[in-house]
Amino acid sequence: MASKDIRNVTRRFVLQVGFSCNARCRFCYYKESLRTGKVRDYTTLEIKSKLIEGISLGKNMIDISGGEPTIRHDIFEIIKYARDIGYKRVCLITNGIKMSNPEFCDKLIEAGMNEILFSIHSPVENDHDWLTCVKGSYKKIITALEYLGKKKGVSIRINSTISGFNYETIDKLFELLRPYDLDAINILILNPSNETLYDSDKDIVIIDYNIVGKKVSDSINKYKQYFKVINIRWIPFCLMKGHEERIRTMWQKMYEDEEWDTYMNIKYNKGILAVIASLIAGSFLYPFKAPKYGKRDLYTLFNEIQTTFRGVYYYIHPKECKICSLRKICPGLPRDYINKLGINMTKLSPYQLGKVIEDPLYFCREYKNNFESLRLSENIK
Repeated sequence: MASKDIRNVTRRFVLQVGFSCNARCRFCYYKESLRTGKVRDYTTLEIKSKLIEGISLGKNMIDISGGEPTIRHDIFEIIKYARDIGYKRVCLITNGIKMSNPEFCDKLIEAGMNEILFSIHSPVENDHDWLTCVKGSYKKIITALEYLGKKKGVSIRINSTISGFNYETIDKLFELLRPYDLDAINILILNPSNETLYDSDKDIVIIDYNIVGKKVSDSINKYKQYFKVINIRWIPFCLMKGHEERIRTMWQKMYEDEEWDTYMNIKYNKGILAVIASLIAGSFLYPFKAPKYGKRDLYTLFNEIQTTFRGVYYYIHPKECKICSLRKICPGLPRDYINKLGINMTKLSPYQLGKVIEDPLYFCREYKNNFESLRLSENIK
């Protein structure tokens, strides 16, 4: 163990301001909850209270999400308040529908927004519109991307969710995004949830991760020189060998500058009882299941315990993982994925490195600009 290395949780958290949305994405994790009205929007006062709590826990970056945050009447007030109380980076996660209006974009920037995370789910207009269930949504988000791409001081990232419906168009997606000065592209391999797994829409296919992994790998090999950062989420390392530095499982994400604090995510999505339950269960699992590397503060330990619980609750290590050197820093396959395709469908290729890797950032060192822990560790050497 390199005891001097630092591993502290990200200083960013996601603030879900509510679940109302002007789209109905076919793969949405919350689509059934939206249909049945089980979710709600938060008041301005509740949102400000959460922003204050984030500052008290040392956060200085915020991703404002939904639902769709741009449809709130108080979105400018929320952004301004976040900047006024000390958040250096204020990002909107958006489908871009409302942001096709330049005046609206300018008002967001004036309020203090300095990051944007666009959700582009296909480079094919009809496919994107079909996925969002909003005709014209593709043209609107591209209009917004082109306008904000010319604005200085606004960092742009892209999320794209990849399923069996659109995985063959990844080359076209990279080609579409080439002209823009993007800070990152996040490829999200569709991570099934109860609300998407058994959806009546049969065109949203949970596809074998072997097939998706190879296609994404081939596309990255062609286009990686054109982009600063390409991250791949929710797929085991062994299914994208040669691109390990790009893989972001829950164990890498919790330390990355652009990702989210685990504790606050659980608290604001599931409630305080879920926080308590994950801490109690995670405390028993942590000594055996969690990677333990370097120095951490108490709050990071708190987050690691919860991440340990989430790894066991949502994921399974198939038999191949038991002998893999990365079994501490890779949670394996999602339980719902296995429930859908079966545990033997996906062929895993365990790493044999002669030791068990305990450092979650073992492959991430070339991306020190994206990990405060790596920058701090470098400064003390």
